[in-house]
Amino acid sequence: MDNKKVIVPKKLIKETSPYPEPYGEAIVILENGMWIDVYTDEDGILYTITNDDELISYLEKNQ
Repeated sequence: MDNKKVIVPKKLIKETSPYPEPYGEAIVILENGMWIDVYTDEDGILYTITNDDELISYLEKNQ
């Protein structure tokens, strides 16, 4: 399955932590309990890149 770039709405973020590796930006815990890595684009919008169908569905339904 291919990876997909998906916007992460800030309203869904329950907690933010620094990324444990030097190449990442942040790890967030979503309201549904999922832990994901997030990045910020040039417009200040948070996104993640994933192939997890459950995560993609959750994020797209809650935009």
